[in-house]
Amino acid sequence: MFCYLCSTTISIYHNLTLDSIKLTQFRNYAFTSLHFHHHVNALTGMNGMGKTNVLDAIYYLCLGKSYFTSSDKNIIKQETDFFRIEASIDLKERTEKVVIKSKAGSRKEIEIAGKKVERISDHVGRFPCVIIAPDDVQMMLDGSEERRNFLNNTIVQTEKDYLEDLLLYNALLKRRNMVLKSFSDQKRVDDLLLESISSAMYAPGQRIHERRKLYTEQMMPVFAGIYREISNDREKCNIRYESQLSMDSLHNLFAKNKDKDLILSRTTQGIHKDDLIFTMNDEPLRNYASQGQLKSFVLALKLTQYHLLQLHTGMPPILLLDDIFDKLDPYRVHQLLAMLIQKDYGQLFITDTQPDRIIKILQEIGTDYYNFHVDNGSVQLVSSENTHDHAPQ
Repeated sequence: MFCYLCSTTISIYHNLTLDSIKLTQFRNYAFTSLHFHHHVNALTGMNGMGKTNVLDAIYYLCLGKSYFTSSDKNIIKQETDFFRIEASIDLKERTEKVVIKSKAGSRKEIEIAGKKVERISDHVGRFPCVIIAPDDVQMMLDGSEERRNFLNNTIVQTEKDYLEDLLLYNALLKRRNMVLKSFSDQKRVDDLLLESISSAMYAPGQRIHERRKLYTEQMMPVFAGIYREISNDREKCNIRYESQLSMDSLHNLFAKNKDKDLILSRTTQGIHKDDLIFTMNDEPLRNYASQGQLKSFVLALKLTQYHLLQLHTGMPPILLLDDIFDKLDPYRVHQLLAMLIQKDYGQLFITDTQPDRIIKILQEIGTDYYNFHVDNGSVQLVSSENTHDHAPQ
């Protein structure tokens, strides 16, 4: 794999491979068991049949949560009360069995090699993963929360302490906002209580700020190189990290805005207001870019995430490409897949509504692959191109 930060080729192929997965009562799957190709896996079928659900199961396996919903209630198959994901993951020198179970009304359980994972931070980052989905374009257009989530999802997969700080800060932020609202309702202020909560936020807030700043700085040269390759160097794009903590400490920000917070009954300053500013030719991306340019920007941003995860974890993340033909013509998809495959991005999963289209591109590139047909909760291996492997029975 080519490393944009070090300008060299790194031989890391097959250090992380999802060998198989079993889904029980996960979204529209009552039960399915799949064995995957170590390089390229295409999932084809009509819309609404469950292609994206397979990708979401893989994402959940890696990060302990869905990419598309914040609640496990939306993942459990209708008229059932739990789901289970079981997988076999090949690492460089070992194979690990991972089991995730979630039951309505209960805490999810994660087991690796038969041992229960006590904290989610002990699981996240063990198997790095990047997903590219059609709705990712909204990250460019919506509020700052989506862009913070992108940055958070990058860093939590590389630094366990970052996730701990993030969970702590968010819990304290929720508590602080509840207290501010109670002050308004009761018409009185408890300064000692407010300060005790605020002071506990200073250290984790500062550490989160410093990591976000560092990762954004690392992101820029990688992003610039990838975007040039995708766009043929047609536009100049930039990413800038914007944070109130770049100008002042959290302690001072809270002190200066105490009256405002009390009036509004919420915390108006802090790292929960951070943002990533995207520009194209020095203009705000949302005002300047076409749909095609937005899609290219998102692709470059997600592939930048891929390279940063590889750099920090030493493993090639699993790459999930959901409906990449949306807003990209077949020629650009061919260019993108050729770049991913020829530069050895590791294991790829691709969804498409037209099997002939994606298979034609894969055959033109000359890569090995498995093609699975997805039909309303049923997945079948229908074709494969294997120079070195045998298709699973």
